[in-house]
Amino acid sequence: IIYHTRYLDFAEHARTEMLREALPDKSQYELAQGDDGIIIVVRSMSIEFRSAGHLDDELTVYTQMVDMQHFSCTFEQKIMRGETVLCEIKIKAAFLSAVTRKPTPIPEYIKVAMEG
Repeated sequence: IIYHTRYLDFAEHARTEMLREALPDKSQYELAQGDDGIIIVVRSMSIEFRSAGHLDDELTVYTQMVDMQHFSCTFEQKIMRGETVLCEIKIKAAFLSAVTRKPTPIPEYIKVAMEG
């Protein structure tokens, strides 16, 4: 059986890849650079386990941004084995200034990329 914390790793990788696809010219490292750099942190999360995954299962992680506010956004994710939902995760992520570590508005270029 897949240990429960591994699902959070799978979800994190999927969110990172989603951001990488939306912003192909910027790495996570580059987003954090400069006086206007930002970091994205998990503010809250809920997870519902529906079915057990097993070693060697082929899993698919579906990720979508379902809400965007001034300083935060919400992702919903499903981890599936075929048609079976193994778990559902809801994550609220906050945008912080890389310099001050305080909430900062979501940059316009990220809003445009994520809505497009």
